[in-house]
Amino acid sequence: MIVCPVCRHSNDDFAITCTSCSSYIQDRVPNVDLFSMIWLMIESPSQAFKKVIVAEHKNFVLFLSLFLGVGALFTLMWVSKSGNSFDNLFLLLLFGTFIGLLCAIPLFFLLSGVIYSGAIIAKGTASFKETYGIVGWSLVPVMLSVVFVLPLELSSVGLVFFSENPSGLEVKPVVTGVLLGLDGFFALWTILLAARGISMAHRFRFITGFVVTVISVSAVSLLSVYIYSSFNI
Repeated sequence: MIVCPVCRHSNDDFAITCTSCSSYIQDRVPNVDLFSMIWLMIESPSQAFKKVIVAEHKNFVLFLSLFLGVGALFTLMWVSKSGNSFDNLFLLLLFGTFIGLLCAIPLFFLLSGVIYSGAIIAKGTASFKETYGIVGWSLVPVMLSVVFVLPLELSSVGLVFFSENPSGLEVKPVVTGVLLGLDGFFALWTILLAARGISMAHRFRFITGFVVTVISVSAVSLLSVYIYSSFNI
């Protein structure tokens, strides 16, 4: 709780002005800076999420959601072994990037909506805007994975990474195993960040935020796999 220095009224940790006398009790955060927030999300997630929650504008969230779309599409292509449907790596890269960007924002709003609904069912108190901001900034590890790991997968393993007969694990087992391990690490990091942010914003325990996040991500992932597989790519 934050005690107002003017009237001594106790306020919520995320309040900008006192609910009793309307005096400012902490600095306004009109916007957040992309690069400083990325570093803060790595260094101190709790401080980063507090800034996201109190920020008046949840800027850069839609930008980060683009990486979710691209990362999700290439993950679906790996799960479905879609590499067998493409003649060369360039066509796979073009398809994955274009469709991923196209689906990014709808997928992000779906995920944010499902997480928000789950949090409300769990007696959460945050608004959809706060939840939307938390989910968006939790995607920093996804962005890092798409920027650094995906190019390594494409350049070092190539089309067989997304194929079977042969698969990447058969052609380059060590390299493919390490890259898949990195993908798993970034995915787990994203889930833990989202759980931390959701638990802060909705004022419940971390374990509750973790359960809400895992169930929501699992539901959206299963729906995505079902929709993608229906196209037989």
